[in-house]
Amino acid sequence: MFLTLLVLHVSGQTDTIKGNKKTMVDVRLGKGTFLAGGTLGLNLRNTGNQDQLIRQVDVEDLVDFTVRLNGAYAIKDEVFIGLGLEYGQTSRKGDYINADDGSLSEVQFFQTSFSIRPFVKNHLPLDKIGRFNLINQTELIFELDQSITENTTDRVVTRQISNAQVYGLGLRPGIMVFVVENFAIEASVNLAGINFSNSTIKRTDVPDEVVRKASIDLKIDILKLNLGFLIYL
Repeated sequence: MFLTLLVLHVSGQTDTIKGNKKTMVDVRLGKGTFLAGGTLGLNLRNTGNQDQLIRQVDVEDLVDFTVRLNGAYAIKDEVFIGLGLEYGQTSRKGDYINADDGSLSEVQFFQTSFSIRPFVKNHLPLDKIGRFNLINQTELIFELDQSITENTTDRVVTRQISNAQVYGLGLRPGIMVFVVENFAIEASVNLAGINFSNSTIKRTDVPDEVVRKASIDLKIDILKLNLGFLIYL
């Protein structure tokens, strides 16, 4: 809704901008341009009375957010190469009913992640002056994850601690709009990814475990929209 209102607002100014381009907005996507900015992604969810086949969710609360800083340089018109630094945090707490025996479990999960993401960012202008752009960011992923899960069932507490190294390739398509001189906002989604991970897992009263996994994720996570604020110089 926010992005729609913004697009309608700036669209109403298009004729004025074309007549006096530098007064309202300065579009810079040419070779030699520098880009700097940040992105925020947030997902809040509350679930109740949900059937998950092997268990019933009585209540579940999820808070998932990421903060990212980007810097890039245009190696040719509308094509940038750069580096992103990203920090993420996920917190989930819920009560679950086991489908087999009806036992109630309270589960708490907390995870942090830090990643370095070199990327190539392409812009496709949608108007003559390049104020509106479709964007696609293709990036390599080098990530460190740490998580802890605590499960309480019949007053018995078990914990699982996981440390993982993740390597992958991701796509982030979206739309970008120049708002004022040199300043733009963008909205993007995590479209697809190929990941390889190496995890070490420690559980209560269980030998340590090492898990190596490869996955392909083609889902569009529309519930976690990434909003970015960028400066082009």
